[in-house]
Amino acid sequence: MVMNFRASIPFLLCLCVWLGSCVMLPLPTSEDRVLTGKQVTEEQLLFLTSGKTTKQEVLERLGSPRVIWEDARVYVYNWQMRQGILFLAWGAYYTGGFGMKDIPRHYLLLIRFDEQDRVRRFERTVCPLHRSYADCLREWVESAGSAVPRNTPK
Repeated sequence: MVMNFRASIPFLLCLCVWLGSCVMLPLPTSEDRVLTGKQVTEEQLLFLTSGKTTKQEVLERLGSPRVIWEDARVYVYNWQMRQGILFLAWGAYYTGGFGMKDIPRHYLLLIRFDEQDRVRRFERTVCPLHRSYADCLREWVESAGSAVPRNTPK
């Protein structure tokens, strides 16, 4: 008898829980759900032009940023999208439990302004789960060849 693998997943999970173990199964999903913040799409960035777009235009179109790093003249918009779901099952013999947790992907829109409050540089990027927003921001500012101001956002 040939058994369909997908059909056997619930049985295998139950068997693992019954035998006294823990199962974690990550399942990728489409990024169709915003978990936190307000998503900024590529289409919303079409108005940005280095050397032309002003800080006021950015505020009018995108609203207030989540973080303002004044010393570096950087606005940070951040949000999280669901990139997957983590299914958990645990137990021993006749007891156990299960649950689900969203796996986030951290996005950043970083906009740096010049001394005349015009967009100097901008980028929509992903900050890896194992890194803090502050580390990603610091690295981005340094990648432009600029010295990082002392009071870095935390």
